[in-house]
Amino acid sequence: MSNRVAISKNPRPAMRALSVVLPLAIAAAVLSLYNLSHLLPPNEWSSALFSPSEADIGQLVAHETFFPRVVLSLMAGAGLAVVGALLQHVLRNPLADAATLGITGGAYVAVVATTFWLPATTLLSTETAALVGGGGAALLVIALAWRRRLEPLSVILAGLVIGLYASTLASTMILFHGGVRNVFIWGAGSLNIQGWFRVASITPWLAVAAVLLALLRRPLVLLSLNDEGVKSLGLPLPFVRVLILAIAIVIASEIVSAVGPISFVGLIAPALARLSDARTVGRQLLLSAMTGAALLWAVDQLVQSISTAREIPTGAAVALIGSPILLVLLPKMRLAAWTTEARSACSLERRQRFGIFFIAIVCLILVVSWLSLSLGIGLEGWHWSGGRELVDLSYWRAPRLVAAFCGGASIALSGTVMQRVTGNAMASPEILGVSTGAALGVIVMLLCGFGLDRVTQTGGAFLGAFLTMATLLFLSRRSSFSPDRMIYVGIALTTLFSGLVSVLMGTGDPRMAILFRWLSGSTWLVQPMDAVLAAGILVISMLVLPFMLRWLDILPLGAAAARQLGIDLGKSRFCLLLVIALLAGASTLIVGPMSFIGVMAPHAARMLGQVRTGAQLTASALIGGAVMIIADWLGRLVLFPDQMPAGLLAALIGGPYFLWLMQRRPT
Repeated sequence: MSNRVAISKNPRPAMRALSVVLPLAIAAAVLSLYNLSHLLPPNEWSSALFSPSEADIGQLVAHETFFPRVVLSLMAGAGLAVVGALLQHVLRNPLADAATLGITGGAYVAVVATTFWLPATTLLSTETAALVGGGGAALLVIALAWRRRLEPLSVILAGLVIGLYASTLASTMILFHGGVRNVFIWGAGSLNIQGWFRVASITPWLAVAAVLLALLRRPLVLLSLNDEGVKSLGLPLPFVRVLILAIAIVIASEIVSAVGPISFVGLIAPALARLSDARTVGRQLLLSAMTGAALLWAVDQLVQSISTAREIPTGAAVALIGSPILLVLLPKMRLAAWTTEARSACSLERRQRFGIFFIAIVCLILVVSWLSLSLGIGLEGWHWSGGRELVDLSYWRAPRLVAAFCGGASIALSGTVMQRVTGNAMASPEILGVSTGAALGVIVMLLCGFGLDRVTQTGGAFLGAFLTMATLLFLSRRSSFSPDRMIYVGIALTTLFSGLVSVLMGTGDPRMAILFRWLSGSTWLVQPMDAVLAAGILVISMLVLPFMLRWLDILPLGAAAARQLGIDLGKSRFCLLLVIALLAGASTLIVGPMSFIGVMAPHAARMLGQVRTGAQLTASALIGGAVMIIADWLGRLVLFPDQMPAGLLAALIGGPYFLWLMQRRPT
């Protein structure tokens, strides 16, 4: 495995490096001068920086907000870029950075928990919380991927899931604490600061890290060799790797505590450094730092120049700009041909009789449905409803029950079909960004003035999911739908759409507060017609899929085998794409964009012996529906009188299960 990027030889590497950094720096400087000119006339800039007049509001604003923000953007950009370069070098993974390894997600959830629940006077400051959260997440990722010798795809998958799981935990806290807009702005990465405190707080950490990296220059160079070569030279390889990882974790955690999670700087800056012929480790680190600093500085100044009264989070803007850049860079990256069991997983599992499973799962669903309708908590404690009272309560509880079941079954079916179409056993609407695209479609429809009725929401979700899945297949076609490439494209699309959602959620529009609960997978406001619509979409899909079973049997074998067996790839993929989009769009309205049911249910069905296409589809739908009605019922009980959205609760259950599935993958 190699973390090198395919590059062409250039006789002037220094000039090529400047061709990347210099335009960014010039653009940032021009935007900075433009923004500063709106605060002060040019003759007051020097005094505003060094000795502002207390009687001049403009000078005070420039000294306490503008100049610290410029310095912080430079420091944060350089720090995140160096973190990405270090992680990519040590792990030999060209797509490793603080975000894809879950460090920013772990730091984010720890800071949110500290901010909401711990007094400011406690010893656990936000910086310490970020360090504990980011370090814990990174250690968990490394532990999960250690069994597979830190295989790049395993590292990225574990980091992605842990990062998403941490975001789910943070969303749960935000939902029950309030302050949605302010926390969303910080959680999307905000450089809007008051005073020089944050600059002063991270400066010592960056200085110490720089000194340590200078002392570790020779070990860093030796890490470019293979493990046997490093050991033969007497370098304590495990110790050096742990030390460098610790430095990267500390830098990333401290930056997250200061500015919030900012993605893609640590991916793009090192990639551009390698493309600029920075061949040695020292040059790569230096050029990565320069590129990251210039990039974040330029984006932040651009955000300030176009923002009005409503701030656009800088981190979200970086994601919007960085995602397309990553998609452009992916084909130029020479990645190892990592193995995957995706195309043969179904044949490895043992088969079980479907009748026994069907009876057992239906009995479970009936029991849970009965409990969901009858058992609850009231003001006087636990209460069992029956007779006329049960009939009256069913008007409120039955639609939720039906919608939850149909939402879970739909996302499970969508995940099963997606895994077979792509030949990727880890594919799902949540992992590949289809659910986030569906959520974005609904938000766009709402902001365009189309209202909040369920038919409009379904149309927006279907359109968003369809376009996302079509984009995913289009961008993956050159690699013959390689599972690892599809995961990386899915990461880029997920981050892109999440950035857009964060920007929209941070606008202050009152409609966004309503959508936040919906994005969490809430069934609270489900009406009878909503349940009928969800059930209708599920039934239609179940009636259509039996006519596509042959496609689903053959497509996991690969494009060449499918053509030899007479499958029209264009027609089959387009038809299945419509089904995936319809199911993912409809389920996202109920389950939310992140539940892990789409990846969990198909694997659970195979583990239970349902490996034939028809049996797996049915089993996945029943398992997904059962998980969602259990989550919906428990969501009404665990935090009474508050309610936890079923999608969030399903994600809290499904995340660990997904990680456990990763551990069971054959080495």
